[in-house]
Amino acid sequence: MKSEFFVEYALFDTTALYDSQVSTNNNSDFANLGLIKDNISSSNYATLEHNFFILNGSMEEFPQEPTNLVFFSSEQSGAEGTFEKEQSIEINFTENHTSLGLTLYFLDSYPLEVEIFWYDFLNILQSKKKFHPNSLVYLCRNQVEEYGKVIIKFNKALPYHYIKLQYIEYGTNLVWGRDTIKSGKLINDTDPISDKLSIDKLTFEFIDTEDEFNIGNASGLHRLFQKRQRMLPYEIVNGETIPLGVFFLDSNSTTKNISKISAIDYKGMLTNTNFIDGRIYDGELAGDIITEIMESAGISDYEIDEETYNTPLYGTIKIQSCLKALREVLFACGSVINTSHRIGIDIRRANRSITNNIPRSRKFSTTLSTDHYVSDVNVKYQTWTLDEKVSELTKGVYKPGTYTVQLTSPAANETASVGIVVKQMPYYVTLKIEGEEPQEVVIYGQKYVKEELVVLSSVEHIKSGEVRSTKTFTGTLLNFEAAQRAADNILDYYQLQQIIQTRHLSEREKAGDWVEVENPSRQHGNFVASIESMSTDLTGGFVSTAKCRGYYKLVSEYYYAGDELYTGDEVGIL
Repeated sequence: MKSEFFVEYALFDTTALYDSQVSTNNNSDFANLGLIKDNISSSNYATLEHNFFILNGSMEEFPQEPTNLVFFSSEQSGAEGTFEKEQSIEINFTENHTSLGLTLYFLDSYPLEVEIFWYDFLNILQSKKKFHPNSLVYLCRNQVEEYGKVIIKFNKALPYHYIKLQYIEYGTNLVWGRDTIKSGKLINDTDPISDKLSIDKLTFEFIDTEDEFNIGNASGLHRLFQKRQRMLPYEIVNGETIPLGVFFLDSNSTTKNISKISAIDYKGMLTNTNFIDGRIYDGELAGDIITEIMESAGISDYEIDEETYNTPLYGTIKIQSCLKALREVLFACGSVINTSHRIGIDIRRANRSITNNIPRSRKFSTTLSTDHYVSDVNVKYQTWTLDEKVSELTKGVYKPGTYTVQLTSPAANETASVGIVVKQMPYYVTLKIEGEEPQEVVIYGQKYVKEELVVLSSVEHIKSGEVRSTKTFTGTLLNFEAAQRAADNILDYYQLQQIIQTRHLSEREKAGDWVEVENPSRQHGNFVASIESMSTDLTGGFVSTAKCRGYYKLVSEYYYAGDELYTGDEVGIL
């Protein structure tokens, strides 16, 4: 099997595009500069430009009112390719930005000379540079930090041609491939009961021949790294390109000319932001709560299956990371999250459908063991009722200003002894203090009172030779019915005591999949198991080490003898 690993890194300023305000005095009336953030495609229109309109039917007639042209210069270049009137656009920002340059997307033909000016917020010129594009998508590379305005001038084009610009990116894509990558490792984890949501991690090293990513290089490209820049790793196996997920920069380091990048998946990004708008839920749909969590984390690339979305939830979510908040939702729904081998997040109800097979022909080794026996599962949960009396929730001394005051326990109908409560939520209030001197403020409200409850799921008759053993779990979005369902599902999962560890050549299987694992002994039946974790060497032949939990598959082997069918012995233990 031949394999190759490469990474596409989106080295863009992640906020510049949406922060930009683009204007011009040189656009044609039928073009719409307001579409420049949308990266729209355009038809191949026939226009009266020198040596451009081919009379073979390949071009569309120019419409009366085109809707997909962004910037179309107000005049055509002359015989020397220059313009009588300056053709330019101006980009203003509300925040400072830093990028490797600007990637310009042109239609039909590219200009011959572009000049770009970068300014700070004081309108002081920080840098200027001329570029000579040679493709329709062209990087005007010039690393500038902390700029607030950009002016792009189109100085020269082909004779008797227009400038047609459709889109601007603030940076470019980098690609590290087999010529530069020295090592790579991918770790995927999925908990089938969603008790713990682990972060998938990508680590790779590459040879930095140009010293661009050396942290000791004060003007190196490492200064352009941002936490929300996307990495798209791919593995090519026998000519097939396999996406491995979406990752984001976590850390980088340099030793001599070797740079190392560590990255986290979307689950890791969910740890970077707190979910503060949790409240007391009484039958709200899980999908609506997940949407709120994802919006808090700034994530839009996710899918939720219908069964998960329509699960009603009861209880509360305290202020905590978005990942921990999502854990509460998934645990209550009996659903799982998966980011491996996909561009985005997949959330769906857990099931045991077999999706792949790991045959003996792909395995180097198989280690079998039996996990501890579990006969009982406790699931703890709480119910909440609103206290009728008004109590003191918190107090403190505040200078004039606006504050977000967090509460240790949920409450309702909050008021303040001094100042104005601008916003009130069960776990915080936004408080505005006026005046000139610090003041002591007491916040009052009605507390929610919780009652701790627990459900139990048990094996009626334990296995011969075993003793009863209990595992305990806690969920905050459960009522009795949901807690009992969770306990039953967890107990059922832990009845799968067979732990299978394999070292094998990886293909399409990933953490979270249920797979059939061929028994290393041909005399015995195979296993059906969930891949709980998988570590893959991306540059050493795509070899994976996987930990699975499952059971012996009940097998009946059939043998033909003449026209008769004989049934062999059943193999394995359910």
